[in-house]
Amino acid sequence: SSHFQQTREHRSLRRPPAPAMHPHGAATSAASASAEKPAALREGRKKLVRAATCPIAECPRELLGEVGPRLLDRAQPVGRLACTSTELRSNLSSAAGLLRVGSVVATSLDGFRSALRRASSGELEALTVDLSGCGSGRYSRADIEAVLQELGAYLAGASALRRLSVRLASFDVAMERLRLGPETWEALIRGLSGLAPHGRLEFLELSHITIKASQATQAVPGCPARPSRMLRRRATDGPEPGSGKAFAASLFAPTGSSLLDGAVAAKAADDAEAPRTFLEVLGQLTELSELRLTHDEILGNTALMLPPVLTGLAKLERVDLTRNHIPKQVMDEVRSALPAQMKLSGEDKQTFFF
Repeated sequence: SSHFQQTREHRSLRRPPAPAMHPHGAATSAASASAEKPAALREGRKKLVRAATCPIAECPRELLGEVGPRLLDRAQPVGRLACTSTELRSNLSSAAGLLRVGSVVATSLDGFRSALRRASSGELEALTVDLSGCGSGRYSRADIEAVLQELGAYLAGASALRRLSVRLASFDVAMERLRLGPETWEALIRGLSGLAPHGRLEFLELSHITIKASQATQAVPGCPARPSRMLRRRATDGPEPGSGKAFAASLFAPTGSSLLDGAVAAKAADDAEAPRTFLEVLGQLTELSELRLTHDEILGNTALMLPPVLTGLAKLERVDLTRNHIPKQVMDEVRSALPAQMKLSGEDKQTFFF
């Protein structure tokens, strides 16, 4: 009986107190309930609409501030976030329906291939692919070359790219030294040449990519040229009246053009179609501030070809030639040929097998 009495007292404590009686009784309570019901329904509908259009908006701000930065540096969460809201999807998608991101870091070949096919190249500012830490037995040479050829075509539209880092694996799945074929090398050079007209690339790293003298001097067709800064007379101006050039232009030049314009246009077309080597393309990257050519099997004769090109890059501050096959005396010659303010790394970190 005592236990039953305690249970009744506990239930009485949990029961809410009875509301105070109003003179008009139940009529007033019914009226207030009917007035509050439409407001509650409207608020409920708003919450349902917000939850349906953007579920993430219902999360507490403290949670968003803690978890949001961790999620937004990964490709899959950003892609899923783009699907949670029509507004987010439109802002994170390009006109072609590709994901707009500023940076891509890929540590696997599948992830790199997916980034090239799904990320918009126009907004990308940093692209890093690092296959050196994945082990040498995961990818075949054919698979790696296929993705690098896609990279060459992708770089042509990367107008905002500032940093490009490509680190390959030392060996392929057959435990053979990974060396790129002619088609892949040409695709890569055309891609680098496509970055030159934009004038944005500041950092370039090519690691574990064999660069022999024959490859550095190989002429690759189809490389776009950097726009010329040559000043010329407008086509509508024409030559000065009363001059011999005016008479010649009236005889041979078409209406609305001049001989000077035709010569400049022909030279520009020839320059755009002229084959270019890796060294020539490197010299067109005028905004470059840091260059890393490591683990590339660069020999002494190839290293001596670099200073004439690098001295023309006024903004270049650091050059890293670590883990190549460059003798010490050649490294000394390269250092003496470079400007004093340009830092050269890798003098004491060369690899020799003889």
